[in-house]
Amino acid sequence: MKTKINGIDFGYDITGQQGQPIVLIHGLGLNRSIWHEVAAKHLANHRVILPDMRGHGESEAPPGPYTMTLLAEDILRLLDFFGISKAIVCGHSLGGYIALAFADQFPDRLAGLGLIATHSRADSEEKRVSRHQTVEMIRKDGSIVLADSLAPKLSYDQNIIQQSHAIIAQTPPAGLIGVLPGMAQRPDRTTMLAEVSVPSLVVAGEDDQIVELEIAAEMADRLPDSQLLTITGVGHMPMLEAPDILGGGLLDLIHRVEKSAH
Repeated sequence: MKTKINGIDFGYDITGQQGQPIVLIHGLGLNRSIWHEVAAKHLANHRVILPDMRGHGESEAPPGPYTMTLLAEDILRLLDFFGISKAIVCGHSLGGYIALAFADQFPDRLAGLGLIATHSRADSEEKRVSRHQTVEMIRKDGSIVLADSLAPKLSYDQNIIQQSHAIIAQTPPAGLIGVLPGMAQRPDRTTMLAEVSVPSLVVAGEDDQIVELEIAAEMADRLPDSQLLTITGVGHMPMLEAPDILGGGLLDLIHRVEKSAH
C-alpha cells in the first residue's frame, strides 16, 4: 500500500486492527519484506505497521540527506495517518538509529522500544569517511556497490546473503545516496538511553559481524526497563535467521508494554 507521508509517497503494510500497535523498521538498503514472516507468524493478533523508509522499497527517494530526525518524523506522520497515539517502535540496524531518534524526539508517542542488531553510538571518523566514499561509488556504479559490500556481512547463511543482496541491489541509488550522509552525521544517543522510561528489548546475534555483543549488552544495561535477547548462531538478520526466536521476543515485549499500561 502507498500514501502521502511527510510530503512523499510512502510504501507500507499494516496488518491487524486490534491489539498494541508495533512498528518494525528495516535496515539500510532493505525493505519491509524482511519482516513479513515474523509479522504473519507471531504478531497476527496485533496491529503491525511495516514501513518502507524513504528512499527504500516502494517509498519515494527525494534528494537527501535523510537525517535520523527526518526519518523519525516520517514514522511519526505515519502514526498520525493511522490515528495511533502511541506505538512500540522497533528498528533493525539503520532502523534502530531511527527508533532511537524517535525515542529521543517523541517520547510521548513511544509505548515500547525494540533495538535489533543495532547500537546507540555515533559513527567514528573512519566510518563517516567510508560512508561518503560509498556514496560516491554508488553515484558511479549504482546500488550493486552496497549490495556487494554489505550483504556478505549480514549473515553466514548463503540463502540470506543472496536474498539480502537482491533487495539491496534493487534499492534506488538516490535513496542510498540520501540516507548514508544522514547516518554519518547522526549523534551519539548512548546517554539518552537512561531516559527511556518504556519497556525495551535489545536483540543481538552472537555471530553478528557488524554489531559486537558487548555493545548490545551495554545498551541493555543502560536502558531502565530492558531485556537482552542474545541469539546463538545468528548474525545481523535475526528476522530471517531466527524468525521464531525474534517473534517470541517481540511478543514478550508487547506483553510487557501491555502490562505496564495497566
